[in-house]
Amino acid sequence: MNAFELDFSWLADEDDLETVEMPASRAHHRTAARRLLRRALQEEAVAEILPELPGPGESVHIIANGKYDFWLYVPHMLGLLGTPARLWASTWTMNRGNVLELLELYDQGSLTAITILTGLYFKRRESAVYATLLEGIQARGQRYLALKNHAKLILLEAAGAHLVVEGSANFTANPRIEQYVITHDEQLLRFHASWIDEAVEGRHG
Repeated sequence: MNAFELDFSWLADEDDLETVEMPASRAHHRTAARRLLRRALQEEAVAEILPELPGPGESVHIIANGKYDFWLYVPHMLGLLGTPARLWASTWTMNRGNVLELLELYDQGSLTAITILTGLYFKRRESAVYATLLEGIQARGQRYLALKNHAKLILLEAAGAHLVVEGSANFTANPRIEQYVITHDEQLLRFHASWIDEAVEGRHG
């Protein structure tokens, strides 16, 4: 596994992403442009740290310095798979971008099934985003539950692939050190998928 140097100098500018000190219209356009740039840089960072998927039975251990969001593993790994997949995922909270991209991936056929868990914090504190997720999931006949949950997981199952990402971060922006383990293992995927299924189906928690 290749080592890489952690660079934390950029973290000092994180608050600038949401700082508004100019007239509203000018601030809006500048913020939007910076967000687009930030997304492009995040995608580049994910591609650099995970250029290929682990083989069956292999694990990749990653220490990240906050340059990309946990959620970006989903579209990135789908791209590496090159085939539609089923998704199980668990996070404490999400943002609007996460939700809209999740639904878009389903609509375009990249995801064939979705099961999502979030924490109750997300439901209470991000009510508009929660409503978008809930309505979008229900309209597509997929599964979602908010409960006392702080687990962070991504499971992707496709033909011949069983990928599990276990991490410390939420799907949203994480300007801090986070750790991830990406494993290609069917038994591990079944283990995590089973308890997520039980939670959604009301048999657990």
